[in-house]
Amino acid sequence: MKRTMMFFAALLVCSVMWAQEVFTVVYATSDDGFVNVRERPSAKAKVLGELWMQFHGLGGGVLLEQQGKWTKVCLRGGEVTGWCYSKYVGTQTWYSGEGDSILVAAKNKTQLFTDNYADEGPLPLFATVKKGTILGDEFYEHEGYYELRTGHDYVFIRKEDAEIRLRR
Repeated sequence: MKRTMMFFAALLVCSVMWAQEVFTVVYATSDDGFVNVRERPSAKAKVLGELWMQFHGLGGGVLLEQQGKWTKVCLRGGEVTGWCYSKYVGTQTWYSGEGDSILVAAKNKTQLFTDNYADEGPLPLFATVKKGTILGDEFYEHEGYYELRTGHDYVFIRKEDAEIRLRR
């Protein structure tokens, strides 16, 4: 009986981890360097914007969901949300599931920022994620922020907006 209870407790913990969202950045992989972002998952739907290829190693939007051959994305900054044809969308994540600890968004509407190349003023908003979103298991501390590194670019989260959880 005790062994059965331990099994179900472990299963519950794993299912909670699997149910959590993982922060995933998206980018275009098409030959012309961009893919249309549409109002609905249909090639005939109105075009709302464009998802561009990686810039300095960082994608131009955030994965929201996948539905058949279509991917729902939110473009950098959060002004446009729509659908892209999945064949032309690549993804990147900082969560491998193998790290000793994971970085998690600690509050609702947690803001993530990117580089300010002018080195003046605040960091530009990249995306907003909900509480509990797994941001990565490879991250670094940097002047009041945690950073996720890719290519020549970074994604930052304020330390007070994040939580580090140790894997067991």
